[in-house]
This record gives sequence, C-alpha cells and structure tokens, in this order.
Amino acid sequence: MKGALLFSLILVNGIFAAELPVSFVGSGPELKYLKTERGDQVCDFSYAGYGGGGVAFPTSNNKKSVGSVTGDASDAIQSAINQVASMPLVDGVRGVVELAAGTYNCSKTLAIKTNGIILRGAGSAAGGTVIKLTGKPHIAIMIAHEVTQGEGKDSRKKSKAENSNEGKSRSVSKPIKITDDYVPSGTTVINVQSVSGLKSGDTIEITREATKEWIRFMGMDKLMDGGKLETWMKEDRQITYVRKIKSIKGNQITVDIPLTDCIDTQLLNKSDTLRILATVTKVEQPKKISKCGLENFKIDAPNPVGDWRDAQNIGVIINDAEDIWMKNVGMKNTFPDVQVGEDSRRVTVEALKTEHPGEIKQSERSNGYASYVRLLGTQVLMNKCNISGDNAFYISTANPASQLNVVLNSTFSGNGSIEPHMTWSTGLLLDNCKLNQGEISIRNRGKAGSGHGWTMGWSVVWNCSAKNINVEQPPGVTNWCVGTSGKYEVEDKGKSGWLFMKGSTVTPNSLYQAQLAARLGDKLAK
Repeated sequence: MKGALLFSLILVNGIFAAELPVSFVGSGPELKYLKTERGDQVCDFSYAGYGGGGVAFPTSNNKKSVGSVTGDASDAIQSAINQVASMPLVDGVRGVVELAAGTYNCSKTLAIKTNGIILRGAGSAAGGTVIKLTGKPHIAIMIAHEVTQGEGKDSRKKSKAENSNEGKSRSVSKPIKITDDYVPSGTTVINVQSVSGLKSGDTIEITREATKEWIRFMGMDKLMDGGKLETWMKEDRQITYVRKIKSIKGNQITVDIPLTDCIDTQLLNKSDTLRILATVTKVEQPKKISKCGLENFKIDAPNPVGDWRDAQNIGVIINDAEDIWMKNVGMKNTFPDVQVGEDSRRVTVEALKTEHPGEIKQSERSNGYASYVRLLGTQVLMNKCNISGDNAFYISTANPASQLNVVLNSTFSGNGSIEPHMTWSTGLLLDNCKLNQGEISIRNRGKAGSGHGWTMGWSVVWNCSAKNINVEQPPGVTNWCVGTSGKYEVEDKGKSGWLFMKGSTVTPNSLYQAQLAARLGDKLAK
C-alpha cells in the first residue's frame, strides 16, 4: 500500500516524491493527502471563517443613520445600535447602523450585545469614517452578551467575561469512552464504546485530559526558572473540541470538522481505572451572539502611555460569539487590535489595516510585547490584512481552545513576529503571508513568561516569506513548512517529513483556497 501510494506520487508538476508537499491538488479538483505512519494528516482548514468558510456576509436594507455629532458621540452611536437591536430578525440580520463620513469622538465602549447588527462607516481611508478614542483608555467596540464599561486592561490577561461561565456548554449525557488507541490529527472519525443516545446533528465535546504522562512526554514537566518549577499546562486540564455529529455507523462517529490534535491513549493515565480520560459527551451550548459585522471605518487612538501595568486602548473584542465578520476596518495605536475570545468561533477578519507608531514601554515593573491580534477561539480566518509595527507579536495564540485558524494573503511590516505565545494550541495555517523584516516562529518557548513551553502543534506554513523562519517539532507532533522562503533558524534533521520545497513555492498556491474549492465546489460564494 505504501509503495503504491508513493509510486502514484512520483511526479506532480515536476516535483520529485521526496520533495512532495503533504497536501496537493491532483489532476482534478480533489485534494489528496499524504499521511504519517500513525494516520495524521494536514487538516482541512477550509472550515475557518464566517459561516464555516466560503459563505458570503449578509446585509440588510434596514438602516439607522448617524450623522455628525458635536462632542462625545458614544451615546448617539450606542442609541442607534440599541434601536437596531429592537428590530426583527430577517435571515438572521436586524439592520445596519450607518455612520456618515467624519470623525466621531468616543470615550465609551460601543457595545453590540444582540444578534444581527451591522456597524458600517463610509470607508476606512482618508475622507471616510473615524471613531476617535478619547478620555481614559478603553475598548473601542465589544461584541459579546456581557459588555463591561471601563478602562482597557492588559490584554494578555483574561477578561471578566472569559473567566465567567458565560458561553460554557452543559452536558446532557454521561461521558462515553473513546476506544481508539490513537486518534490522528486531521481525522473526522472516532470510535466510541457506545452511541446510545447520540444521533446525527448532536453537538458533542471530544475531550482528553492533560495527564502527567503527556506533560512528561512533551518535556514540559521540569521547566525551571530561578529554582522554581514553571507550569506549562496544569495536570488534569481538559482539552476540548466542540463538533457536531455528521453520521453514525455502528460505534463509529463521523464529525463535521476535523480534529486539530491527536489523542494518544498511551499517554493517558492507565493506573486510575475509575477515570475515563478520552471521552465524547453530548452537550447543549448556550446561544451565542451571531451575524454581527463591522465594516468600513477606522478606529484611531492616541499614542500609548506608560507600561503594561497601565491601561491601554483596545480595538475590537469578540467574546462568546459565532459567525462574526470585520471588513475594511483600520486601526491606529490599539493594543490589541482584535481579540477573539476562547468561546468564539467562525469569525472572518478581512482587509484589516493597522498601524502602531506608538509603542508600550517595557519597565522594571512590567515587560513583554504587544500582541496585535490574539486568536483565542476557533475557525478564525484573517484574509488580506496589513499590519505594521515593531517589537510585537503580530498574531498570537495562548490556549488549547485556539484551533483551526487561518491567516491568508496578509502582509506584516516591521520587526515583529507571528508567534504562538504560550501553552498549547493546534491547527494554525499561515498561507501566503509576507514578513519582509519579521519572523515566523513556531517553537518551544521554554521557561519564558510563566513557562510558556510548547506553543503550537499540527500547524502549516504554506508559501510564505519572512526574514527569519523558526519551525520546531514537538514530541509526537508535526509542524509543516511548505514552499516558504527566508533564513531558517532551525532545521530539525532528526525528524523528516516536515520541510518541503524550501525557498520555492508549491502548487496549489493557496492551501486554504484549494481546500475550500475542493469542499464546496459550485457552492462556494463568489
């Protein structure tokens, strides 16, 4: 079987088999995937974005217009948002708050707390619509059921909403044991002990625990700093993947979206026979705020003052939400520009343009770097974005809930980096990204910070370019680097199969777009 597979792949577009990308388009529209010995494969990233990928943004003819406002415009804009919030839903959308061209001084957070609201300006370039942040540093716009007014906080810390139980699932069945010895990354198929009480369309949580065996296997059990033990991942923390059942055959479940991590039962604690550490549980998820959009305006903040202990202006925060989009939004001096919370999914950020002429100072009481975009949720697509600034993480992740996210056709200017930041995230695709003076860094951060350790697994860097490239390989996991040019900091020669066509682009030019076309075909939104 293996020999036959390799024989069928001898030449594709003149590339020898030893150099083949792990995913490629054959003679037709169907994508074919090579797999590791244990069955892992490149994930289908086409599910990232609004509506689960390839879905057009909605619109509405219902409008509430806001013209020029003397003084603070926060209340006037919020009033218009609240009026649209009272309109009936039509195909999931209530209406548009339309801001005329001009500058709107805002000293308060603009809160979108209801489904189906679109906030639209007259453009993000000169002569368009500007939301100018005034007064104390604060969040410019927050899309969430629970919105708190007040000063902007250190964006690296969890917000009140993220720490609450808002948006958490409720179990409606007992956990069912996963019977596979190994569930590969990229699969949609799981075998379980019983399917009693389950049916197609049910929402389930696929869960495994961060056992001490797995933490030790990852080499993260002895991180030390100043003689003190650093904690990469708290033992017994649950790592969860929310999916819907697509079909059931016998005791085999097929889910709607691929898993972005593997589940290896050899790394689960078998000494405790009373505990089941890899499970499927039927859940009910609370309704999330949905079908809200931000379009065609710029958020302008003054230069930051102080260090990371001081409050800073923040652009957009999206919490406990699904099917949200941002299009043609500009930002200046916001830290971060965008944060997608861990209970949010299916978000598209398109044509975001940000600039950061001011920097937050490091000091004896606080250090660190800005994270311009924080991807803490799942199925986020960033497309055609242009982000500039120095000494920053352009894109960062920070938790296991960060899964199946895509950064596509985007340009980053300055000496910053795209760098998963801490703990363990999975399934990040960097596709045709350009960082002429910056770095792509997917690595073990070791004892940095609070023991950030291994940050990312099962990621793909596809046809990108950067000044420096650092793609490291965690134990039992692959991070692929395909068709990407730059100075490579690490070449793990002891682990083959992760680096393909170094310095030369491959076909398809975009992995995400090829996967989207293969999955949707004629159904793909134009």
